Amino acid sequence: MPKSHEIVSLDIGNDSIKAVVVDYSEGYGNVVAFSNVKTRGIENGEIKDVVALNESMVQIVEDLEEQIGKELRGELLVSSSCGDFTLTEVTEELLLNEKDETIISEEHVTKLTENLLADISPSNEKNSLHLFVKKYILDDRKIVVNPVGMKAKKLAAVFTIVMGSEKYRNVVEYATRDILGEAEYYISFVSNAEAVLSHVEKDRGVLHVDLGYHSTVVTLYYANTPLEMNRIDIAMKNVIKDIAIVLKTSLQEAERLLRTYGVAVYLDVEPTIIEYKGLDGRSIQRTDKEYLSRIIYARLREIFMRVRKLYKDYTLKYPEFSNVGIPGGIVLTGGGAMLQRVESLASDVFRCPVRIGNLFETEKFKCESDETIIFSPLYASTFGNIIVYEKEQNLYSPMMGEKRAHSGQGFFKKLAEAFGKIFG
Repeated sequence: MPKSHEIVSLDIGNDSIKAVVVDYSEGYGNVVAFSNVKTRGIENGEIKDVVALNESMVQIVEDLEEQIGKELRGELLVSSSCGDFTLTEVTEELLLNEKDETIISEEHVTKLTENLLADISPSNEKNSLHLFVKKYILDDRKIVVNPVGMKAKKLAAVFTIVMGSEKYRNVVEYATRDILGEAEYYISFVSNAEAVLSHVEKDRGVLHVDLGYHSTVVTLYYANTPLEMNRIDIAMKNVIKDIAIVLKTSLQEAERLLRTYGVAVYLDVEPTIIEYKGLDGRSIQRTDKEYLSRIIYARLREIFMRVRKLYKDYTLKYPEFSNVGIPGGIVLTGGGAMLQRVESLASDVFRCPVRIGNLFETEKFKCESDETIIFSPLYASTFGNIIVYEKEQNLYSPMMGEKRAHSGQGFFKKLAEAFGKIFG
């Protein structure tokens, strides 16, 4: 349980900002407030209008505070899908003893990780990063999961690093510093995966496909580590643009049609008449639900075909998947995963197991006012932030899995100073 009774978790996307306030005073995560507002001031993953972005942040903070009846207090966690991201593999070594074997302790593992952070931090101080331990190697020959208690002269670890660029950092800092102050920063698709993927799926192999507004992020997990990460530049924004162009309407009206009437496939869709506003915002135009679905289907299938190519490339690259494919199949998240019958289209394209990525450990959270947000892909990253934060408590635990890295002051010290200044 966190040191404070409450956690405020936000996810800043290119299309919307989602937030939850979770109270732990009863010993479990009780969602006491949640909100979803339109993102303003961000285009194509970059800040174009700081004032507009701050207005969106003020709107969501006021909404949360109105629900809880007080100012926001507690640990502040913020993730974002804006900006650019990289996935790299790095090996770090620690010489224990040149002559005799030494029993490896937790301190040795901690030192190994600290050395890696020291190597990374000087040139990447503004970047947020997630560390995943892929494997430990003893004396250049023996691979182990947990080296503590074993003997060796040299300890090495292979890390996978997911890193956010300065563009990403600018978004999360501008969005929070003037409204809420300092926060702990996360990367949306990493938090999302932590929320919706099971330990077994990530261990055996699974393809996480985040159908975002600005881009489609495809991440391959194996042995509880992301092995591959690719961003596809075709995303849900392109679906909305297609609707707007074909139906001769505004992007706002096209998005409304997608959310209200959109279906990922057109077969067996009734041609029910749909009314919408034309480009002038006043004239009433008409189409039907089947025709709208055909527009959506064409672009969404193109996205899935791009993902299928990556799936095939991964099965060729990794012998573990060459014969049986990726065992966990495809897990869909993001706003696109909320589209009706999207599983049907994905299953038809991929010919492998497909599911919608909902919060996996639903027993960790409750929401008396609306239980559906616990199961909604929309809020998965906000809950994922909290799950990753809980793992931070054992930052240097010498077990396979994710670790978070922070430069400068300690996390709790930064929080104490930030919230003492903001809410004291």
